[in-house]
Amino acid sequence: MNSDLLQYQQMGSEVKDTVKRTARSLVAMALWASFNALGASSFDPTINRLFITSVAVNGSNYQNVSATITAFTLLGVDNGTPAADTFDPSSNLLTLGSVVYQGVTYNNVRVQLNSYTLLAATLVPGTPATPAPTPTPTPVDPPPPAPGGTLTAANTCGLGNFQADLMTLINQARASARTCGSTAYPTAAPLAWNGKLFDAAAAHSADMATKNYFSHTSQDGRTFDQRITAAGYSWSNIGENIAAGQSSASSVMAGWMASAGHCSNIMNSSFTQVGVACVINNSATFRTYWTMDLGRP
Repeated sequence: MNSDLLQYQQMGSEVKDTVKRTARSLVAMALWASFNALGASSFDPTINRLFITSVAVNGSNYQNVSATITAFTLLGVDNGTPAADTFDPSSNLLTLGSVVYQGVTYNNVRVQLNSYTLLAATLVPGTPATPAPTPTPTPVDPPPPAPGGTLTAANTCGLGNFQADLMTLINQARASARTCGSTAYPTAAPLAWNGKLFDAAAAHSADMATKNYFSHTSQDGRTFDQRITAAGYSWSNIGENIAAGQSSASSVMAGWMASAGHCSNIMNSSFTQVGVACVINNSATFRTYWTMDLGRP
């Protein structure tokens, strides 16, 4: 009887220990689920691709942000409690509360982005979380681009030799065989500048800059093929590249060529014509907004 009682007590103790261990496991799983719900950022060095679940930019929040990072300077990592992801476009300073790099998670990573191409970002509607500590200038809509393929300071970001520099960079890229992502491309014939493709590109860059968004789809729901058709371009094949934040033709081309999809558009031998535009709005999140429309009549 005493032996049975002892065994019963031992069994009871084992059950309690099992319950405690299970409870601890459930707590750990809950914490991990909570962490995953917040969503750590990730960086793939094989394609220089950064993905951020949510980031605050000048008091606005953006979700599902992806970018090609072609040059950066690592400023610090403290691996403390993860803070919020933030980006300051005035200094190109990016702070990632948590980022996965080659299977390892790092916390509070501070990075200076020297060259990058924004690929996608979704603005979260709502009131800005924190107002700027200094007065913000009243947004001023940039003037609309001139019609008929006319290049002006407003649709070329005020850059000199805009068309000539871009055509040189584009056709130099097409003159060399290269690999975009995992796809090999042979050399391609030079592209010719087209005024109607330029008009479509200039209108979309102006729309993004004015309304402070970044997407191939206009906020009125139009897609790039609809915008190009509306500009009067009759096409058999078309494509579009966009970028934001670059200050020169060379930097935007470097970003596009480092991105598999954008590089593929530029190297696509089925395209014969191109138009590129850039519009500035100093009050918008990324200041400069670029559009490249490519086509074949």
